[in-house]
Amino acid sequence: MQVYTIDHNALPRLEDSVACIGFFDGFHKGHQALVKACKEEAKKRGLLSAIITFDPDPWVLFHPTRVIEHITPLEDKIELASHMGVDAFYILKFTRDFAWLDTLQFHALLSNLHIKSLVCGFDFRYAIKNEGNTETLLKQDLFSVHVVDAILDPIEKISSTRIETALKEGRVFDAAQMLGYGYSIEGIVEHGYHRGTSLLQIPTANLKLSREFIVPFGGVYAGLSHYKGMLYPTMINIGTNPTFKNKNMSIEAHLISFHSDLYGQTLRLFFIDRIRPEQRFDGIDALKSQLHHDIDETLSLLQKQKELVENTYRLWG
Repeated sequence: MQVYTIDHNALPRLEDSVACIGFFDGFHKGHQALVKACKEEAKKRGLLSAIITFDPDPWVLFHPTRVIEHITPLEDKIELASHMGVDAFYILKFTRDFAWLDTLQFHALLSNLHIKSLVCGFDFRYAIKNEGNTETLLKQDLFSVHVVDAILDPIEKISSTRIETALKEGRVFDAAQMLGYGYSIEGIVEHGYHRGTSLLQIPTANLKLSREFIVPFGGVYAGLSHYKGMLYPTMINIGTNPTFKNKNMSIEAHLISFHSDLYGQTLRLFFIDRIRPEQRFDGIDALKSQLHHDIDETLSLLQKQKELVENTYRLWG
C-alpha cells in the first residue's frame, strides 16, 4: 500500500482511484463498510482503491488546549488499511488554510487528486464550517459519489463516540462488538516491581505506552498479545495493584504459556472481554489463587469469543 502525506497546495501525481473519505477513528464496522464499498467499486472500474483521511484531527487545530483522545492513532489506521487490502492511503494535512476551503474548492481538490468515485458515510461533512454534506457532494459533477448508510447494532448507530465511552467504562467486549475486532494498545515492555516473577510465580510484562491511546477502565481482562507475528492468550491487569498499594497506574500482561524475555520489546495488547474489577486481597496466597482463576477464565472467554479472536487476527495480520 502506498502512503502519501498531502499538502493541498502542492499535490503529488496520483493515479486514478476510487476513494473512501473520513477520519476513521477506530476503523469500526461502519468504516469497514466504507472500505468494502470502495474496494468493490474500484475493482469494478479497474482503478486503485484509496482511503482519504486527515491529520491532525480538526478538533486539535481548533481546540489546542483541549485533551483530544483517539481510539486509533494514525500509524494504526495505516496498518489496518494495509491489512484490509487498500491500494493507497492519502493523509491530507489539516491546516487552517485547508479548513477554509469552501465546497467548490474541496470538490476541485478531490478531482485534482484523480478521485473518479468517492465513497462516504451518510453523515460526512466537509469544507468551511462543515457546510458540505452528502447533498452537496451528489450535486457536483467532477466525480461520482456513493453514500453508505449507517451501520446499526441492536442498540443504535455504531460510532467512535460510543466505542470510546465503552472503553472508558471497561466494557471492552461491547467496544469489540462495534469495532469487529479487539481494541488494542501498544508499547514497550519495561521493568516493573518484579512481583509477578518473584512473589507470585506469574510473570507479567509491564507496558509503557508508545503513543496516546485510550486506556480501558481499571480491571482484569481476557485478551491477546501480539509479538513477532504471533498472538498469545493473555491476562491483562490495569490499575494500581491495591494489594500492594501502588501509587501509579500500571498496565501488566501475563502471556499464558510464554517464557521468553520481553524487556525492551514492542508488545501490542488486545482486549476481548472483562473478567472482574481490581480488588484488594488479604495476602499473597489469596491474590495468587485469584490470578490462577483469572488465567483459567481468560482461556475460557477467549474460546467462547473464538470468532472475535479470529477477526482480530485477520484484521491485524
